[in-house]
Amino acid sequence: MTASNSHPLSPVSPPLQRALSGRHLPALDGLRAIAVFTVIVYHFGIDSVPGDLGVSAFFVLSGFLITWLLLKEQAGSGTISLGQFYARRTLRIFPAYYVFLLVSLAIDSTRHSPWPKGLTLAGLFYFVNYFNALHGHPSTTIAHAWSLAIEEQFYLLWPLALLLLLQGGRKRAIAGLLAAITLVLTWRSFLYLEVNIGSAYVYNAFDTRFDNLAVGCLLALAVDQRWFRTSEALLTRSSALPIVTLVLLLLSRSLTSPSYHYSLGYTVDACLVAIFILQMLAFHQTTLWRWLEWPIIKYLGVISYPLYLWHAWGLSIGHHVQAAGIAGEFAVGVMVTIGLASASYHFVERPFLLLKQRFQRSEPRDRVTAAKASA
Repeated sequence: MTASNSHPLSPVSPPLQRALSGRHLPALDGLRAIAVFTVIVYHFGIDSVPGDLGVSAFFVLSGFLITWLLLKEQAGSGTISLGQFYARRTLRIFPAYYVFLLVSLAIDSTRHSPWPKGLTLAGLFYFVNYFNALHGHPSTTIAHAWSLAIEEQFYLLWPLALLLLLQGGRKRAIAGLLAAITLVLTWRSFLYLEVNIGSAYVYNAFDTRFDNLAVGCLLALAVDQRWFRTSEALLTRSSALPIVTLVLLLLSRSLTSPSYHYSLGYTVDACLVAIFILQMLAFHQTTLWRWLEWPIIKYLGVISYPLYLWHAWGLSIGHHVQAAGIAGEFAVGVMVTIGLASASYHFVERPFLLLKQRFQRSEPRDRVTAAKASA
């Protein structure tokens, strides 16, 4: 039986259907590489690059991929194992994170640069986002761990929430996510525009940034709905359309006021990132976008997590190499960052990733059964 007849994603176009039917979703590693280097370039000191767009992209990607994998598990087995999910996430995230945390603490202690009171506990228990939110986002060597804290809080809460939402069917789950996105948008706008709580809180807090993740979750839930086909057809009519999406994204982020950015802007940006993800899934084999699948780009996407963890230290080393000018500083900083990230990936993460396979459900042999299970 052909995939178009047996797979639950038949409402979408053939290119997108082929992308979503495989064991590994194409283009996502390339998008991770773009996201992490957007952050790296910004943190190097090039303020004209909107680094927070890279973080927003990570949020949308995480929401989409985690929800996609959970739905795929439900389609294959009829349920979602929370225990196996948490075991996989623990093996994937904790080892590299805690090695980074302990090394950073040791280096800062050695150079007599103590962490502010409460930061160590916030780092250990994934609350750096609220530490930053309540302390004006201070400059520390683990300040960027705020986004990792948000992701961990998402991993903790979302699988159970998804299970509860799906009890009412896919359409009700979509409605619930739309309501959550609207609620977070309204709450963030109220805090920033009416309460004047300040940008540090709305930038860092889970309760003001969940909509970014929820947009990715919504994409995963909606992509096999028949009503989605009309929107998908319009957005993927030409491989040049993603350029329009990127232009709109940059306009939304860079040519708007802080009042827009810290209220409606985050949600608009997340929606545009979700559209770009959809377009890249459809166009990853076209001439204009196939570079996202180049081996070097994919590798940088694979190690994007340790790249994000270690980039502050790598760039710091690069800044001390001043003989070759700013270009040399950046080149050295990036090379050191890639070296640190590669060491983290191969010597810290990979041994635990091999253990992670023990908690991975096998693919269903009968795709028809899988299709029925997801209906």
